Amino acid sequence: MKRYDILLQTAMVAGCLTSVLGCSVTGRLQRRQTTASLSQLTRTERQERQQDCRPQVVKLQRDSDSFYLAPVDTLSDGERVMAFRIEQVTVVSRMRSVPERNGRVTLDFIITLPKLLLGKSRSVVITPILHKPDEAVPLEDLVIRGGRFSLLQERDYWQYEKYRWVYDPDSVEAERMFNRLVKFPYPEDARLDSVVERRGMMNYYYSQEVPTDETSKRMTVTLQGKVVGIDDSAYTLPSSDTLSYVVSSILSFLDTVPRYRIRIIDKYVTVTDRNYIQFLVGDMRIVDTLGDNRRQLDKIAGLMQQIVEQQEFWVDTIVLTATASPEGAYAFNDRLSKGRAEALKRYLVRRFGRQIDTMLSLRRVAEDWAELANRIRTDSEIGNRKAILELIAAEKNPDRREQVIRQRFPKDYAHIRSMIYPQLRAVNFRYNLRRKGMVKDTIHTTELDTAYARGVELLRKRKYARALYILNGYNDRNTVVTHLSMGHDERALELLETLPKDAVTEYLRAIACSRLERKEEGREHFLQACRLDPRMEYRANLDPEITELLK
Repeated sequence: MKRYDILLQTAMVAGCLTSVLGCSVTGRLQRRQTTASLSQLTRTERQERQQDCRPQVVKLQRDSDSFYLAPVDTLSDGERVMAFRIEQVTVVSRMRSVPERNGRVTLDFIITLPKLLLGKSRSVVITPILHKPDEAVPLEDLVIRGGRFSLLQERDYWQYEKYRWVYDPDSVEAERMFNRLVKFPYPEDARLDSVVERRGMMNYYYSQEVPTDETSKRMTVTLQGKVVGIDDSAYTLPSSDTLSYVVSSILSFLDTVPRYRIRIIDKYVTVTDRNYIQFLVGDMRIVDTLGDNRRQLDKIAGLMQQIVEQQEFWVDTIVLTATASPEGAYAFNDRLSKGRAEALKRYLVRRFGRQIDTMLSLRRVAEDWAELANRIRTDSEIGNRKAILELIAAEKNPDRREQVIRQRFPKDYAHIRSMIYPQLRAVNFRYNLRRKGMVKDTIHTTELDTAYARGVELLRKRKYARALYILNGYNDRNTVVTHLSMGHDERALELLETLPKDAVTEYLRAIACSRLERKEEGREHFLQACRLDPRMEYRANLDPEITELLK
């Protein structure tokens, strides 16, 4: 505890002296406008890093005057040990292409920190900013602490831990005590947090995966930074250079040709309509105030007017079929259904005029046993459905049929009469239409497949899951591109086997084979793609899978 007290007192005295002398910890940086810089990796450097399959940098550690990258190996306690030494990298280019895979792209670059930024009493926080058309997204911070600054943080946390057990960790009192005792909290989600003391320049290899979307054709990265001293002085780094990335994607292989589907147009069209008109028992008259008759009659008249007045079709005939339920004698039901059909025709003629009289043809079904059987078959409330259906099929006399059902299955018959019989007292209309000006019975036309076009648009916007939902049934090149973009490499290769061989499909086969570790096969597909289209050789520079095949 005495060691931390001495350190803190030393730091405080140092801060007071610098204040008296008019020179803060960060004052020199402010006067010289010192900043960090960005640069791209050379192709050689990038290939060397790609060859090394070990994890990349997350931490810098001090070893004499040299800096080393860590980690590569992870110890049992979770600590990662150093891997290799950072070499100086000098790059002029500010733009390069990066490949997109599985809806993500890896941005990597070199952050160079001049010696003036590094000091024992300072903490340097560098934040790369990813710029998109409509937003700026901060990436993970790069944090470097000086030795004296680090010890001061450790002392503050040690002192806070002495009192923290007194309070509930989530309480307001604990938060207030933390803010009082911890002057410089440890950064959260930091890319680097290490003790640094070294003269000269420091180069840091930064790499982070970021998701892509429809605005990700081009990305830019800048740096923001701040230096904080133990004397509370602060210095904000001036704006850095801008790095640009052009995102290359297999979306460039999209087939943008519109897709059409065949539509068959018939000369003759039939429109059907079913309605339920209530009649008084044993009566044939139309009573529009009875039950729901007014709404049903308006529905019939509305559809009839719409069909008669439309301009695309001629109305050849309108067939009106009246049906009755099976209770009572068959002969009486036959006369009843005929009379009700004629009554409805007279009603429509009065409403629409004599033109309807010539179009209407009357039909009748005395007892609609076919419809009754269909409704019994799907009604779970009828316990003896199977036996009743067998009886309907076996008994030929309709009067005898209805009587036997009533006698053998009284409970089921009561349900049928109250719930199903009313649905059998119906009026069906069939409108027989003929398309105007059409000579052939059928013609075939093409129309744009709007669903497919919507799927391609979603794919172009990198909304892969939604695009696959639409394109999955088409099994064409765009379906393959969607599968490859989502990492479904085996399925993509299966579909490619069914497609005609051309330069694009051969190239996509090469990518899929490379991902599935089938290098010899993939190399052959790539060479075949180049034979079919020499431009594919230059395209290979954008795809790491093809680069892997050519090693």
